[in-house]
Amino acid sequence: MTSAKSGKPRVLHVCSDTNIGGAGRYVLTLVTQPRIAARYEVAVACPDGALAAALRRAGVPVFLYPGADRSLSWPAVQGLLALMRSWRPQIVQAHGALSGRIAGRLAGARVIYTKHGFASAAEASVQIREAGSLLRTLAVRHLADRIVAVSVAVRDALIAQGADPGRVRVIHGGVDTRSYEAAQPPVPGVVGALGRLEREKGFDVLIAAMAELRGEARLLIGGDGSQRAALEAQAAGLPVDFVGFVSDVPAFLSRIGILAVPSRSEGLGLVAVEGMAAGRPVVASCTGGLSEVVAHGETGFLVEPEDPQALAGAIRRLLADPALAARMGAAGRARAAAQFSADRMAAETDALYEELIAR
Repeated sequence: MTSAKSGKPRVLHVCSDTNIGGAGRYVLTLVTQPRIAARYEVAVACPDGALAAALRRAGVPVFLYPGADRSLSWPAVQGLLALMRSWRPQIVQAHGALSGRIAGRLAGARVIYTKHGFASAAEASVQIREAGSLLRTLAVRHLADRIVAVSVAVRDALIAQGADPGRVRVIHGGVDTRSYEAAQPPVPGVVGALGRLEREKGFDVLIAAMAELRGEARLLIGGDGSQRAALEAQAAGLPVDFVGFVSDVPAFLSRIGILAVPSRSEGLGLVAVEGMAAGRPVVASCTGGLSEVVAHGETGFLVEPEDPQALAGAIRRLLADPALAARMGAAGRARAAAQFSADRMAAETDALYEELIAR
């Protein structure tokens, strides 16, 4: 529905995250891009939390709904449906959020499902284990006009799950690379890692790699999560510092020389893009979208997941060759600007919106 006030088509993003992880950062970056703001009237529906607060600070209209960190809850469906019937968006873009896809369909909007990772679409809140596979298949086949995959790896997983290949578009996540241009020169001998302290992020593998390095480098870990206490216990006696939640990513990257992304699973790996944008060489697991972000041997190194020895070896190589690290950092900055910018993400999303509006 075109807004009578602005004359622009209305787009409602639905994100069930309360934190500013990969999906939240994607939403925050996309809705604040000048191209999107100029052409659409945009709002975000999400539960109350850090993401909602950041959106408000950026001047983005926010509608709160119940169902924090749940892809599907029936109160969320009811609340979102009432909101959509009142606000009348032409496009609903649901980031995971099965509740948003159901409500969007019922409200008669064009629905875009954005898939950020490999976690199943049916969360524990659905409380249907046996029917979970069927529910996921039905959801990807029937609850979206288009599906956005944040990487080729995610696209392939969606198609294997039953998505219509003709409806899937790959739009890599992007960052505002300009905000990383002021990053300080790399700090020799300091490795950094950033993300939720959960098992899929592989921080335990990185700490094991630090034990292999035997004091050759110091590690800064930014982020928080359920695994923090266990990771701190594992790191006892090693040169590892936990700095907690990081709100200023460029400032964190200014404190390190090498970025490690040891994930077991990663839809894209925006943190690797951010590290490259700041001119840091990246050592990452060759899993999911990380293999599309990091150019092995050019912007950093890719190693097998769950291999602390290989991870330590790649870090050691960069520590021992500052000229190589500098070349990789410069190549990473250029690659981030050329292929993973927020401007590019906004342009491709704009084209998708136009395609759906024209139907």
